[in-house]
Amino acid sequence: MNAIQWVLTRTYTFIALALGAVAIYIIGYDTSKLMTYFLLPFYLVCLLMQFALPKIKAPLEKGELTTDLISNTVTITTVNALQNMVLGIMFAWGSSSLLIHFNIIDESFGLANLPIWAQALCAFLIADFFFYVTHRMAHEVPFFWKFHSIHHSAHRVTFMNAYRVHPVDAMFRRYVPLFFVTLSGVSIEALSLVIVFSTILATVTHMNVDLRHGWFNYIIATNELHRWHHSKKYSEAKNFALFTLWDHLFGTYYWPRDRDIPEETGLGDETNYPLHNYWQLLLIPFRWNKLDAKDTTKKTQQDTGRISTNEEPNQSSQIT
Repeated sequence: MNAIQWVLTRTYTFIALALGAVAIYIIGYDTSKLMTYFLLPFYLVCLLMQFALPKIKAPLEKGELTTDLISNTVTITTVNALQNMVLGIMFAWGSSSLLIHFNIIDESFGLANLPIWAQALCAFLIADFFFYVTHRMAHEVPFFWKFHSIHHSAHRVTFMNAYRVHPVDAMFRRYVPLFFVTLSGVSIEALSLVIVFSTILATVTHMNVDLRHGWFNYIIATNELHRWHHSKKYSEAKNFALFTLWDHLFGTYYWPRDRDIPEETGLGDETNYPLHNYWQLLLIPFRWNKLDAKDTTKKTQQDTGRISTNEEPNQSSQIT
């Protein structure tokens, strides 16, 4: 590894966060402009880094890229657009807080009365706590796992499959945290900060690049930690939050120091599971009972914590 690569892999996340702060300072708090002039170029750089410095080198599986491209497009054009529309309506009322708007609490209790850095920090903690709750529910409650399993159907963790999600799953895990943030009376400026920095960090968590974060792994769930979340082994599939405080508190923090990556990534048994067909993946939650492979059902129950067994899950599908 040459010196430039060594420095880049250890500073990339921090550089991205610093550039995000600069972009907000120059562009302002308009999330649409920040998306166009900062986040989209940032996505492109992340994609190029994966091609130049891949952590795991493997050929694309048949239909993998098409599935991820369609899912990214649907998520950005529907889930993101609906989120922006709802937030726009709420802030048009003059307050992001439903509690303040309907006179349930006094405006003086809103987060908007704090300095913007304090607002952003509080809003981030609130949002990430409920992201932890919804994300863990998506693994441990069978109904939600039917939707969330789509995100775990990829055999690798990359920038491209960060948005391999069912729209219902994406809205549940995003809108619930945002709802509780909006109860706090945070300002649009602080919320913009949270959205931009959370997007940067969430993108980094899925990058297929050998980034090294050292002590930062104890604070933020970087890609070094998030790889384990996608492990086929239930005992390794932890790290539900973006801010690791919640995983530390609730005993779901996982970072083995003797290994770099999980043995296999994906679902425990993929018999009858349409791995790389987006339109069939959309129907998975509604056709769940037709996934009649016995081992798939067992693995699903293990992943949701519904049963306990000493047997290792069937790992018939090989990661490439």
